Amino acid sequence: MRVASRSPGPIAPLLLFSLRMVLPLGLGCAPMLAAAEAAQSPARELGFEVSDFHDAQGKYWIHVSGKFACDYAQAMDDVIATLWDFADAPRVFSRIEAVRVRSSSAGAAVTEQRTAVRVLGLAFISNLVFRNALKRTGTGAAVLSFELLESDGSCLATRGAWELANEPGPSGPRTHAEFWLDTYVEPRFPGQAAILRGFGAGDMRRTMRELGLAIKRS
Repeated sequence: MRVASRSPGPIAPLLLFSLRMVLPLGLGCAPMLAAAEAAQSPARELGFEVSDFHDAQGKYWIHVSGKFACDYAQAMDDVIATLWDFADAPRVFSRIEAVRVRSSSAGAAVTEQRTAVRVLGLAFISNLVFRNALKRTGTGAAVLSFELLESDGSCLATRGAWELANEPGPSGPRTHAEFWLDTYVEPRFPGQAAILRGFGAGDMRRTMRELGLAIKRS
């Protein structure tokens, strides 16, 4: 494992504020995302839900859960190498500004992550710490999971994973990927839950497209 790498951890808070989704999803990125589509199948929704949640103290949070799947035209180890490249995460995922590795060992890492959504003169910043783990679950199969350890108050809890399976075909290497996310985020502007219901699924698809583009150029 490389010490500096792109991680599953930075994927976790992609839906923290989602203000950016009031703008066209492809704004400024259409050529790159179109190129990524050529290297992967379209992301398929397996489930997506947004609901209200109140914690034990009565504070209101937005609960977002979703799962999507697609196939990448690369071997599974190439997908893992891209996801596990923490330092390069800001180049892979558009919401990530910085990632710092607190500790790492074979198959495990703790990372600090700064996420920023900037639009219409507003900036929504999040600083979170994640535990990341890589587990080989069988021949040609692996799970890269992430879980929130520390929050600046913008997120109550987050966990998720990339579940990967190597499925080579007649045209060459191919990896089936399923990305799921379960997170409780702080409401920061009126109508945020409604925007998430309408556009959150598209945001998760975008995450999978951004990964596809990064794999293709690596």
